[in-house]
Amino acid sequence: MEKYFLGGNTAFGFRGFHDAEIARADRAILLKGGPGTGKSSLMKRIAREAAERGMDTEMWMCSGDPSSADGVYIKDLDTVVADATSPHAVEASLPVIRDRIEDMARALSREKLLPHAKEIADLLSVKKGCYESAYKHLKSAYGHYLKKTEVYSRHADIAAIRRMAAADALRFEDGKGAATAGRGAPRVRFSRAITPDGDVSYHEHLIAKRVHFVKGSASGAEIYLEELMGLVGADVALRNPLTGEGVTGFVVGDDAFTADAGPFVTAATAIDISACERDAAGVTEFWAAREREEVRLAVSALSSAREAHLAVEEFFVAAMDFSVTENIADRLTAEIFG
Repeated sequence: MEKYFLGGNTAFGFRGFHDAEIARADRAILLKGGPGTGKSSLMKRIAREAAERGMDTEMWMCSGDPSSADGVYIKDLDTVVADATSPHAVEASLPVIRDRIEDMARALSREKLLPHAKEIADLLSVKKGCYESAYKHLKSAYGHYLKKTEVYSRHADIAAIRRMAAADALRFEDGKGAATAGRGAPRVRFSRAITPDGDVSYHEHLIAKRVHFVKGSASGAEIYLEELMGLVGADVALRNPLTGEGVTGFVVGDDAFTADAGPFVTAATAIDISACERDAAGVTEFWAAREREEVRLAVSALSSAREAHLAVEEFFVAAMDFSVTENIADRLTAEIFG
């Protein structure tokens, strides 16, 4: 089962690709409801059912809490079940025919929540402030990222990196023939995200792929990968978790090109760009260290935001009738797989 983030905490706030991904599916079930209403548990149940049936499935994890799910995509059924509440609010574009909304909040008791209205509002205010602080630090990290990129461009041979990508693209296309021709726009997501647990990465998309690992600095790898992807095309494009742009990896057919091979690095084919970088890594370290420190401060703020969110969730869980959500889960499971 592949895992990705469809949304991430970036220097420009929350950046998500939920709308485009959900719009691609033949059928979409959009879950609405507050924290603690069982959305993530329902999606994980659907994913387990799909896995038990041997179906090709993706889990979309939450950058606000990587233990929680934002969605599940069952490729074999071209069906999505997704959390459609803020910050990735999605509405039905073709109601009933293609997609519909499932209201998980129907299981909530307003009477049980009302006595805690002020506490909940205060906690949500704290959560909002923590996110504002996190994005402030990520914006500062982006400033250091830009300076690092500028210094890197003065010391590395950027043209040589692009020529290497062009040469590799020709060899790749010679081996694939027309396999990479005529591809549409790639599906876009993150394999890494800045979360309350730090910089979290997933590598399941590399399973059963021919993995090509770009060996060199992150700055150089991003230049190489963006150039190569533009030449050979992609099925899936993976974005930079800080900027929400750029390319940190991509998948085309049975091949995966990445700057982060994780546990697959020892079996990967290395693409060594270090000869093109000269002394760039050394001279950019000052700015890279400042970027990392700002990201660390952002992670701390995101952790505080999650604590506030979990405290709110406790009030909602106490006000839930989980027999209602269990019935919803049973019905959706039967509808999807039946």
